[in-house]
Amino acid sequence: MIFIRQYFQIGGTFLANILDYLDWRGDVPFSADPFNEIDGLVLSQFCYVPLEGVVSESFEESITIPEAYKIYDPEKIDKKLRIITFDQDNMLFRKLAESRRYRGTLLSGYISMVEHSADMQFSALTYRLPDGSDFIAFRGTDGTVVGWKEDFNLSFMQQTAGQQQAICYVDKAYSGAELVRLGGHSKGGNFAIYSSMFCEENVRQHIRDIYSYDGPGFRDEIIESDMYKKMLPYIRSYIPQVSIVGMLLGSSCEPKIVKNSAIGLSQHFSYSWELRRNRFVLADKLKKSGDVINKAISGLLEEFSDTERQIFTDSLFEVLNSTDKDTLKEINKLRLYPALIKAYSKLRPEQQAIMKGAIKKIAKDGTGAIFKPQQP
Repeated sequence: MIFIRQYFQIGGTFLANILDYLDWRGDVPFSADPFNEIDGLVLSQFCYVPLEGVVSESFEESITIPEAYKIYDPEKIDKKLRIITFDQDNMLFRKLAESRRYRGTLLSGYISMVEHSADMQFSALTYRLPDGSDFIAFRGTDGTVVGWKEDFNLSFMQQTAGQQQAICYVDKAYSGAELVRLGGHSKGGNFAIYSSMFCEENVRQHIRDIYSYDGPGFRDEIIESDMYKKMLPYIRSYIPQVSIVGMLLGSSCEPKIVKNSAIGLSQHFSYSWELRRNRFVLADKLKKSGDVINKAISGLLEEFSDTERQIFTDSLFEVLNSTDKDTLKEINKLRLYPALIKAYSKLRPEQQAIMKGAIKKIAKDGTGAIFKPQQP
């Protein structure tokens, strides 16, 4: 995949993405320009780079980004494990290694695990930044079938295996730093918020910023809990103009809507998020097509009980798992359609009617979020 950098001029100012941020401001140390929301997205996205054999799982062993880049060999990464942003992530790695801003950053505690029996896909990385703070980043869904099932599980489980693992990770990663930041893109954003609520108190009292970049929300019992309300002032939530993942489930945090150069659902990927200097370029509201899909999905979730959500999810992934394929990239449409049909057949007739109506609504008014640009 060839990545083409695009520039958009508004009022004489060029908009750019996180790769351009490193070109333009990578030589500015944290002492001159403190950690900001763009740094949070950079580190959350870098967490997608497969660092097995490069960064130690131990928190006692660390390596600088330039040292890690010298060891890293993208050609050795299994092609089926290369996610859609693989080429851009490799470019991001190179620019980080060349930047003065991140030169002294230490990497440690890299973990990447997939456990089919627990429906868990989990990966995290700890950064010890030149400003003396720690940033703990959680990877989002990586394209594995297990990872996608865990996303579905968020809708009906009080705690997923990945969320539990995130809590344990934060407790182990804490180095005694006075200031700790957490962050993640997509499901990683959910893990960042969730772990901040349930980690040990001596860690929690040092958390000052929790960045969620288009991360899904939570069930009502979490939103209404005292601990969520306690951490709410520290949550920084950002979503693109067409946000599906980031609008799932509930949240009491009002997200900032980031302008985006991509079409439809592709806006979820970090490299199309527009910025100016060290801040995102914001929009006033979501685009209409994405809003239609959000309301349709929210309506479905409201009509399904936890048991019905679980039945649908288990039925869908029972068929997908029967293909003996580890990633969705390997499963073609001929395999996916039977899985959807079987899951659909497990619902009660009235539930089937609700789902059919939601799909028709999306097809009629929400196609701009998938196939073509839609004006606000």
